[in-house]
Amino acid sequence: MYKHLFFDLDHTLWDFEKNSSESLAELYHSFELNSLNISELSAFQQEFSVVNRRYWSMLESNQITHEQLRRRRFRDTLINLGVDTDEAFGLKLNEAFLELLPQKSHLIDGAIEILDFLAPNYELHIISNGWQDVQARKIKSSKIEHYFGEVITNERAEARKPNKKIFDYALQVTKAQLSESIMIGDNYDADIMGAINANMDVVFYNPDNFEATQKPTFDIKQLIELKEIL
Repeated sequence: MYKHLFFDLDHTLWDFEKNSSESLAELYHSFELNSLNISELSAFQQEFSVVNRRYWSMLESNQITHEQLRRRRFRDTLINLGVDTDEAFGLKLNEAFLELLPQKSHLIDGAIEILDFLAPNYELHIISNGWQDVQARKIKSSKIEHYFGEVITNERAEARKPNKKIFDYALQVTKAQLSESIMIGDNYDADIMGAINANMDVVFYNPDNFEATQKPTFDIKQLIELKEIL
């Protein structure tokens, strides 16, 4: 039934949380954030995770721009931890983070096994809201670039998930038929609702048992479950 599989990258194949935690640890030490009265690395990592998810949610609902996200997420993280800082220092941290992060290579459990299983029989692609250069480096660092035909980002499509335009663009550049395509992602608002709004079948990678108000075509807890669907 399906010929083209469109994967989200972060949190679906590429283990953003693990890679981010490693990068944040390096930032914490190299910028000596303990001297700013952030006594626990774990507090810095946890607060950034909360702030970053909130900002990405705002970005995907068009409440902020990419540039605002880049400038504010570290500033807000530090302010929430009681540090008197400004946007310039937050941007400096963000630039260092974006240099470190794509060098990391941790993947979600089962990612390589399922990609090896699917690659001989399907055309595999990425649809991501991340930055083109950053996502390309993540894919290269984790040695999965050979699996994918197209890597489609908001920069290429001039739209981001859940906007239908990015899905239409993906179908256009891959020469895929809607009826032969399926989206696989972890983000309910961006990946699942985006695909539903584009009338594309969708697999919800849902390890946290999120209660979906609109049911996806398929719901899985582990990537390896794709073997039962595809």
